[in-house]
Amino acid sequence: MKKLFLALTLLLTFAWATPASAELKFGVVGGLNLSKMSFSGGDKGLLSSDNRCGWYIGPKAQFTLPLIGLGLDASIQYSQRRLNSSEYEFSDSQTYKSIEVPINVRYTIGLSSLVSIYGATGPQFGFNCDKSLFRDMDISVKDANVTWNVGFGLTLLNHLQVGAGYNFGIGKWAESKDPDVDLSAKANTWQVQVAYLF
Repeated sequence: MKKLFLALTLLLTFAWATPASAELKFGVVGGLNLSKMSFSGGDKGLLSSDNRCGWYIGPKAQFTLPLIGLGLDASIQYSQRRLNSSEYEFSDSQTYKSIEVPINVRYTIGLSSLVSIYGATGPQFGFNCDKSLFRDMDISVKDANVTWNVGFGLTLLNHLQVGAGYNFGIGKWAESKDPDVDLSAKANTWQVQVAYLF
């Protein structure tokens, strides 16, 4: 809960600290997740993971300093990621539901009045909405985690954005419930997104 409060505080601070010359826009963002868990520690041969698709959607805020093309964007997203794991002959596929708060620094280069390209990077704060994930496998999923985004895309007609990116885990996303088993997991995700700014 503290991390959610911190993320929302940062988002509001960025909005209030926006210079008068900056362009501030609000909109909606949505896209697809392609997630894969990576395991470390323990006997990694016992566990494997396949890529699984999911989706996300939510409101977005963005501001840019027009003269230098530098700015920030942030959103609050409801996200679902389908995750699959297997251990010996046992396999499990479940849906990870979370609230995600990405806060990215952006750099935009205008190619014309119709098209610009952008690159973005920054932290993403995730909050687990389902504590029953992988319970049968003695794996405990964290209530909150921090990941990092790197992405790029196009802005068309100053309103429509199409982009792609990679979200990689910084800390543990999950770990073994058994203190004697040194096994942890990270969830890395490829993303494709579309946003519309009003």
